[in-house]
Amino acid sequence: MKAPSNDPTFIKYWEKFYDDVVERDNFKAGHLEQLAILCQLFCDFYLLNEEIKKTGFTYETISERYGNQIKVNPACTQRDKVLSEIRQYSKLLGLLLVKDTKLNDEAQDEW
Repeated sequence: MKAPSNDPTFIKYWEKFYDDVVERDNFKAGHLEQLAILCQLFCDFYLLNEEIKKTGFTYETISERYGNQIKVNPACTQRDKVLSEIRQYSKLLGLLLVKDTKLNDEAQDEW
C-alpha cells in the first residue's frame, strides 16, 4: 500500500514498518491509521531536532523582577513529548526492539 503522505521521512518509516504491521496475526485496518500517526511523529521529531539545532537548547530572558533567566527551549520540551509518543505507538504496534538474550548468553559462555 502506498504511504498516505509524500514527506520523505514519512515514506521512509512507512516502508520500514508496513510489513511488520500488516503481517501481524491480529492485523486490523485501524493498525494502519496508528502506523500513519507513528510515521508523522517521526517527521515531527526530525523537524523539532532541526529547530533545536538552529535555536539551541536554551534561551535567555531578562526581567526586572527576576533578572537574567536561562530557560529550556520549548522545542526541546515538545521533542521529548513526541519521543514519548513514538515509544507509545511503537509499543502499541509491537515494533519495539527486544533484547536478544540468546546472543548475550552465548557471549557469556565464551568467557
